[in-house]
Amino acid sequence: MSYKVPFYKPTFINSISKINSENFETIVENAVDRIEKRFKKLARREFSLSVNNPSTAIHLAFCSLDLKRGDKVICPINAYADIPEAIRQFDSEPIFTNIEKKSYHMDIDSFKELVDRNKSKKLRAVVVSHFAGLTQNIDEIIRVAKENKLIVIEDFSDNPIFDDSVEVKGDIALFSLNYKLDNTLKGAMLTFKGKKEFDRAKLVREHGLVEVNRDVSYLYDIVDIGCDFRLDSLNAYLLNELLVKRAELLKKKKEIVDIYFKELENLSHVELPIKSKEHKYSYFIIEIDKNRDAFARELKSMGIEVGLHYIPLNFTSYYKKKYDLKVFSYPSALEAYQKVLSIPCYGKMSKDDAMYVCRAIKEVDAKHIW
Repeated sequence: MSYKVPFYKPTFINSISKINSENFETIVENAVDRIEKRFKKLARREFSLSVNNPSTAIHLAFCSLDLKRGDKVICPINAYADIPEAIRQFDSEPIFTNIEKKSYHMDIDSFKELVDRNKSKKLRAVVVSHFAGLTQNIDEIIRVAKENKLIVIEDFSDNPIFDDSVEVKGDIALFSLNYKLDNTLKGAMLTFKGKKEFDRAKLVREHGLVEVNRDVSYLYDIVDIGCDFRLDSLNAYLLNELLVKRAELLKKKKEIVDIYFKELENLSHVELPIKSKEHKYSYFIIEIDKNRDAFARELKSMGIEVGLHYIPLNFTSYYKKKYDLKVFSYPSALEAYQKVLSIPCYGKMSKDDAMYVCRAIKEVDAKHIW
């Protein structure tokens, strides 16, 4: 095995070479304010708040709602771990929906059923994950949520924003500032429809501290508990530079996606993802009809790194035991889990790499045994 295709490569940011000991303070000055102002335009939301990573963002979103013990929050069974764990950190209860086939989005009928089953003041919110770069149509979710006074939180962590193409419809939305573009940098953004939630999140983001005298900046009071969830200035500067590269990287990624759709059609054991101009393919997820793990091992032996996004929570030890979740209770999630496989797909990937991946998949597909 001499040829290797990693699952991801970090982006080198040329601007980092401009930073030195003499200009450091000038370069990073007001970097956080600049990226927040820029993001307000991108997301078309006045109340935007930067934080240090996406997992912090979902935690802070629940802080803004003053989530309490025994409260309930609906989320899909294939949500990434940071969503249900943030709910549990408030001693609240995650309630899991099944997912749609192919899109892997929250199943609307399953959501409605859970709302009907849990009608009470304890049901507070629903988290909608826009999975793998494909935006879910949430109009019906919002309608049902309004009828039942639920807060809608949109998770765009898998859906990178670089222009105003993403329409935020929920009460709160969270975005990764670096996802699938440079995993060595951490940063995220929260947007709020309401000023009340924004103000509380901003307070909690900085230890619950407030200035008591603007003329004497070192005097403060503590009015709530919080933590240091702030985005630091250096990362803000670099992430702001990365935003400039976003359109270019996503354009190059689309070229890789086009190669995959052209080269991998009509294989015996491989089904391609939904084909859509709106899909950003943060993950390019194929489905292997049988014996997915054997297929993956063959690709790995040929130097191709693959991933699995995401393992349904009813297959994980903590949530299975905590909530007595059954494997067959979420049939679409079970079927997807048995088949899905994420293959390399990123803007820094060469066309030669993409063609090698295609040749390898075709070779494995031709000899794949059930």
